[in-house]
Amino acid sequence: MLRKTFLLLVSALLAASLPVCAGAGEAAGPTGLLAPLSRGEVLSLPAVDGKVPRPDAFLGYPLGARFTSWDRILQYVDAVAAASPRVQVSEYGRTAEGRPLRLVTLATPENLARLDEIRRDHLRLADPAGLSERERTRLIQKLPAIVWLAYGVHGNESSSAEAALATLYLLAAGQGEAEELLRNTIVLIDPLVNPDGRERYVNAFRQRIGSAANPNRAAAEHQEPWPGGRPNHYLIDLNRDWAWVSQPETRQRIALYRSWEPHVYVDFHEMSSESSYFFPPAADPVHPRIDRKVVGWLDTFGRGNAEAFDRQGWVYFKGENYDLFYPGYGDSYPGLRGAVGMTYEMAGGGRGGLALRLSDGSLLTLADRVARHLTTSLATLRTAARNAQKLREDFAATRLRAGAPGRVYLWSADQQESRALADLLAFHGVQVRQLSQAEEVPAHRLTGGEEAPRRFAAGTFAVSTAQPLGNLVNALLELDAPMQDAFLERQRQRLEANLEPQFYDITAWSLPLAYNVDTWVATQEPKGLRPVAEPASGLSREGRLGWLVPPQGIASYRLAAELRRRGVSQRLALNAFTAPAGSYPAGTVFIPRLGNPADLEEQLQGLLVEGGLAAEGVASSWEIEGISLGSNNMPSVRPVRIGLLGGEGVDSTSFGFLWSLLDRQTGIPHDRLDVSALRQIDLAEYDVLVLPSGGYDDRIGDRARTALDAWVKGGGVLVAVGDAITWLKDHEMSAVKGWEPPKGEEAEGADDPESPDSSVERELATRPIFTPGAVLATQMQPLHPLTAGLATAPPVLYEGTAVWKPFGDPQKDVLVALDENPVLAGFAWPEAEERLAGALLVGLEPRGAGALVLFAQDPAYRLFWRATAPIFLNAVLYGPSMGVGGRMH
Repeated sequence: MLRKTFLLLVSALLAASLPVCAGAGEAAGPTGLLAPLSRGEVLSLPAVDGKVPRPDAFLGYPLGARFTSWDRILQYVDAVAAASPRVQVSEYGRTAEGRPLRLVTLATPENLARLDEIRRDHLRLADPAGLSERERTRLIQKLPAIVWLAYGVHGNESSSAEAALATLYLLAAGQGEAEELLRNTIVLIDPLVNPDGRERYVNAFRQRIGSAANPNRAAAEHQEPWPGGRPNHYLIDLNRDWAWVSQPETRQRIALYRSWEPHVYVDFHEMSSESSYFFPPAADPVHPRIDRKVVGWLDTFGRGNAEAFDRQGWVYFKGENYDLFYPGYGDSYPGLRGAVGMTYEMAGGGRGGLALRLSDGSLLTLADRVARHLTTSLATLRTAARNAQKLREDFAATRLRAGAPGRVYLWSADQQESRALADLLAFHGVQVRQLSQAEEVPAHRLTGGEEAPRRFAAGTFAVSTAQPLGNLVNALLELDAPMQDAFLERQRQRLEANLEPQFYDITAWSLPLAYNVDTWVATQEPKGLRPVAEPASGLSREGRLGWLVPPQGIASYRLAAELRRRGVSQRLALNAFTAPAGSYPAGTVFIPRLGNPADLEEQLQGLLVEGGLAAEGVASSWEIEGISLGSNNMPSVRPVRIGLLGGEGVDSTSFGFLWSLLDRQTGIPHDRLDVSALRQIDLAEYDVLVLPSGGYDDRIGDRARTALDAWVKGGGVLVAVGDAITWLKDHEMSAVKGWEPPKGEEAEGADDPESPDSSVERELATRPIFTPGAVLATQMQPLHPLTAGLATAPPVLYEGTAVWKPFGDPQKDVLVALDENPVLAGFAWPEAEERLAGALLVGLEPRGAGALVLFAQDPAYRLFWRATAPIFLNAVLYGPSMGVGGRMH
């Protein structure tokens, strides 16, 4: 009866259109803009121009009454732009599913008419070192502040896009204050950053809802099916991708961001439904490379938001939970570019739906969530407009200070991912140069050591911090970023009290480590620097027999996959060898002329140039020393059939990393398989199966598990990542062993058992300890087939509690952590580092005629950790050709 009464009440409320109050003496604001709020609150909104279509009139319902689909959002945006002289709409890209990405620009008609001029002048101010002080002052005084409001980077944080429409309408149609705001600001609105994810969420919600909203948390409409709407099409978290640019949405957005360089960037989110509302100041830790002027502004904007919330009687929190440390967020990344980057979080998330009953009995409705995001949107613009000149002054000062001389990062161009690292930095707008000739420069290795003169070859890449993006350069390239002592002290107290840690994300990400590129740091700039030259690519030397393609990073696997797709046969070197052109490592691919298409040379030349790769011709097999082109140590590459398992129970982010690596980054053919249908699949059709991290106990029954084990023993290669290893071990499909707490005398701890410290130490010794994303130095088996192509042992990004013991067999222990002091960068508790010393990170476990390939961590984490990706790609693309398993070479 209670539920029925409530549903009738909700239906009545959503159908109603309560008047929106205005202050005494003011014109009435728009009625029906939002559906009624659950506690009867009303918003004071400006009078509006009736020529601009109201959302409720255009859509047929007030905002917050239901979810608006992306196509209707686009239609409404276009309708407003057609009716208002303050609005301009542009398309800046497309999602993976082909949906358009739009930017809405709002300004006075006068500023809109000279928008390109304003943008160009602002970009001049973004490079203040190139301006005279007089010109800098002139631009600071005349330009408007540029504020970018971005809604819905996480698709299931669904109120954001509705709030974007409300904000757009009030700025386009509002009179009085809205006009004044636009005189001092140019507002950029991205109404939906992640359309693919939100449409996935909205469609699932519509399929599960009944005739009215059900507030019961257990109701189906509050349970998202796998993989949920948070990520994009490839199941990548776009709010972790800013620095790494692995996704098309990110790439297109950053190109647009660079064309504006806003003063303020706000990312609108949602969090757990039982929370309230968060806005800055941010929690500790704050990245030390974010300028103190930027950090100071967080308090100013926070106070403006607080004033608006206090007026409504709404509660909120600040300075807790949401830090500003990891550089790939939509707040920290703009901050490292000199903007005031902020995250606003509203309660709701994927469980929010249209209405949700909270634990205290109150209701949280979509309209409630929209109202709060609308309120902070307008409050942010008020703060920016009031402080426009000071924002411009501090932006210019931050970019100027970031460009002060400091250090130069140097890495040789002959390393496999050197070019990819340089290209990524250049895409961010970082100035990358090369040495025009060999030069001796005092430098020390990024990972440590004393500074000493070192000779760097011509072509060495050089990135100086003496540029407007110097803070971003340091944040992405330096080994480590220190966290505030007070924060670490609190975390130690929580660790000892067995409380949840407050590390919000990983604590290490240095790109030279991620790309496994040996990098040096100098404090003086080399003398002879030139712009980056195009790489030497294509075919060289006569290829009477064929061509040799040495390992050149992930791009080499893309070439191999494309050649296979075109039916071009290849052979893979399992050992190093020499040819007239030089030395070639294991992992080199030989492409014979005989038996391949007649136009092979033309095809190969085109693919090599497109991928920035080089190949050397071979005129005679007699010239090869070490192994021969026809040797068993250079076997033919077999076509492989690969299955990647996903579905309920599988970690969608782990799946997304691997899916995007295979599908987008390398183009390796594979089938997406649903784990729940495993028992119905003819496994004999596959050579390689990949289990991403996840919990498989409830998803793979006894029958499917038995079939899977038989398939492995019959010659299949099963690649298991993260928690999938635990599942294999628990079901006796793997003999790998995990860390176990000490027993007996070993567990006695310190000398004085009565000491409180001793008690804490003994207790810590018995339980898992979380490591928040630290980088481990490793040692690898250099002659192992799975490490073919790797010149040095790759660092591993380690996150979590699971620690696996090595097998003690060099053919099984492919990659292990260093035996002493393995933590290379980032944070780990001493107790955790002790356990990680010598831990198994990649293992190969023969099983019958097949094999298990075990990855303790995601080998392509967030698609920026390229260091370990070649081991995974060797396993899936070349594993059967290498004889991985009982027939291993």
